[in-house]
Amino acid sequence: MSLASDSKPADPKEIGRDVEHRVVDALGSIRAADDIDEYYDAVTTGVIAPDTVDHGVHVQFGVPLIQTGVEIETKGTRRRISNGEERRTFGRWVFKGRDHGQHAKLLDSNAYYALTVYDVVDDARVLLAIAVIPASLVDEHLRGRWYSIDRAEGTIARLSWKHIFDDLDGGDDR
Repeated sequence: MSLASDSKPADPKEIGRDVEHRVVDALGSIRAADDIDEYYDAVTTGVIAPDTVDHGVHVQFGVPLIQTGVEIETKGTRRRISNGEERRTFGRWVFKGRDHGQHAKLLDSNAYYALTVYDVVDDARVLLAIAVIPASLVDEHLRGRWYSIDRAEGTIARLSWKHIFDDLDGGDDR
C-alpha cells in the first residue's frame, strides 16, 4: 500500500483506500465491502463495542454497540487543512447525496459512518480518532449544511471534525 507524501498532492481515492484499510484494522470485526463501487466501504463481521477495538486509536461510539452485518461508510479528514490563504483550519468530511445519493442510501439501510481524523507523520497516514456513528445521528449534524452541486450526487455537505471530537492529541486544536 503506498503512502502519501506531504510534499506532493495525493490522489483522494488512494487516501480513502488507505484510511479505510486502517479503520478496518483498528475496529477489528469488520471487513471491506465485496464491491468497491458499493455505497459503503465495510460490513461488520461481529459485534463492535468499545472493548473490542484497537486501543492505539481513540474510538468513540454513537451507540453502545454495533451488531453483525451493519454497513459502514468511512469518511476521513486530516486534522488540519489549508484554507487557501497560507493558514490552516480544522479538517472536514464531505458527505454526498442527501436525497438520492450515498447519504440517503446509508440512512435507508440504517448504516453507520466511521468518521476518521488522521495526520501525516513521516509520510504515513496515522489515525488519530474514529467516531462510529449511525448515519441518522450524522444526519442531525448535517441539517442546514447541504448545498446543491452540478454533479450526480445533487447535494453535498461539509462537517468539521470539531463537531464530533472536542480535541485530538498531538497538536494545537484551538
